Amino acid sequence: MNRTRPLLPTVILSIACACLVIAGRLSPLGSTIKLGPLTVPFTDSFFAISAGIGSLGSGLLSFVLVFIAEFIRFGGDMSLYAVSTYLILVLLTASLSTAGWFKTVRKTMIGCMMTTAVLALCWLVTFTIVLPEGSLPNTIYKGTPYWQLLVMAFPETVLSFLAVYLFYHKAPKRIRILMGSSWIYEPCEYGQLRENQVLSQRITALSMLETLLLYVAALFCTNLLSAGAERTAFSLSYILSKWQDNLRLALMMMCAGVPIAYLFNRFMMRAVVFPINQMSQYMDRYFAQQHDDGSKREYPDLNIRTGDEVERLYHSLEKLVHDMDAYVDHIVEQEQKTAHLTKDFMLALAKAVDAKDHYTSGHSARVAQYSREIARRMGKSPEEQEEIYTLGLLHDIGKIGVPESIINKNGRLTDEEFKTIKAHPVMGYDILKNVKELPALAVSARWHHERYDGRGYPDGLSGEAIPLEARIIGVADAYDAMTSNRAYSSVRPQEQVRAEILRCKGSQFDPAVADVMVSIMDDDKAYKLHE
Repeated sequence: MNRTRPLLPTVILSIACACLVIAGRLSPLGSTIKLGPLTVPFTDSFFAISAGIGSLGSGLLSFVLVFIAEFIRFGGDMSLYAVSTYLILVLLTASLSTAGWFKTVRKTMIGCMMTTAVLALCWLVTFTIVLPEGSLPNTIYKGTPYWQLLVMAFPETVLSFLAVYLFYHKAPKRIRILMGSSWIYEPCEYGQLRENQVLSQRITALSMLETLLLYVAALFCTNLLSAGAERTAFSLSYILSKWQDNLRLALMMMCAGVPIAYLFNRFMMRAVVFPINQMSQYMDRYFAQQHDDGSKREYPDLNIRTGDEVERLYHSLEKLVHDMDAYVDHIVEQEQKTAHLTKDFMLALAKAVDAKDHYTSGHSARVAQYSREIARRMGKSPEEQEEIYTLGLLHDIGKIGVPESIINKNGRLTDEEFKTIKAHPVMGYDILKNVKELPALAVSARWHHERYDGRGYPDGLSGEAIPLEARIIGVADAYDAMTSNRAYSSVRPQEQVRAEILRCKGSQFDPAVADVMVSIMDDDKAYKLHE
């Protein structure tokens, strides 16, 4: 949200600069200083300072105050002619300030040169062309060559620009904020001030176009009435013959129209642009907020009370956000229910597989737990740990297709029976391969009996060619086989199990996974893990 610049300090700055200009105009010096043969004006510099520090609003307020004083002193036409230069200086300096031309010394000096050229040109046009003959008989500008006007304008332009530059770079931050100027160079809460200002730029362009069209319409009507009064044919040549009068009229309308256009712009900015920018920036922040911890996103009250379509849009946006929150909460709740249902279903399926073997009750759940702990110690994310837990639950699902007589046989298996047992990874793969949401299910079911040295089954994969999930489950499966009662063996002592895993490291087991399993066993001093 864009900062709202403080109003009172800006007004105080405007009044101070306007008073200095008026005092200079009323002083015996007459707003100029004699430096030997050179006459140097000094009142224009206060407008540049006002517009440079307080931006366009401050400069225009100073201009209006000086115009009122000039109107009281000289009358309507004369005051408008006299202060038109001030208005152009305010517009130019405020534009340079807002565009960041006071950031560096080099840019400040370039802006100073540009302003000097424009200021001298304004003096030349206004006081030698626009003002009626004899209106200012003692003016120092009458008949002065342009190069001399440049020399006269340069000192006060340099001093005013130097003052603005020092203010931006040397004044305390608190003073700059109070004067309403720090917004030009400092980032706001949600990015730079000039971001998300497309709408304000378009409104400004439209207001300038409207003002220009009003100028053209006023000039057209004025020349049409003038031609009628003079009983002359109205034509383009007639308009061109009146160029001095038209230029005077344009300056008069500019002096009156620019402050009005600025006030209209400020109204549109406050009533339309700022609220829309607030909504846009807060919505960006709303969607950027993370709420993985279960907390709700915050959509603060923007206090938009315009009483029109903008406020209705804001309330509609609020309702949309609340509806979205409710919908997201519903989706999350359904996902949690589905996740619980899926996990419970897999546990039930694993128990169904284990129930076929009277000696391996709980085998799949234990392998899943061991696999999850191995994954945790290997630095896997919580999501990856839960995934490998699921893979461990269903790694032996292929045993559903193996006859119970073979699984529960109390004695040595024949070659044919062992061949049937060795087929259960492929059976498990065929069962799980169509689960597109978790393709690793089928991978782990097929390859958890592969060996690191390539002598495993069913495909004889070796080393890194075996998926990591299958290598982890392979170690966990072997650990549970050695630490639980089977038809062909009983629970082995912990040291014997540890030694067997170390012996098979690099041949049957992935060395890294085997080392992690050994570290888990070393932490299990009481040998309770297998229970």
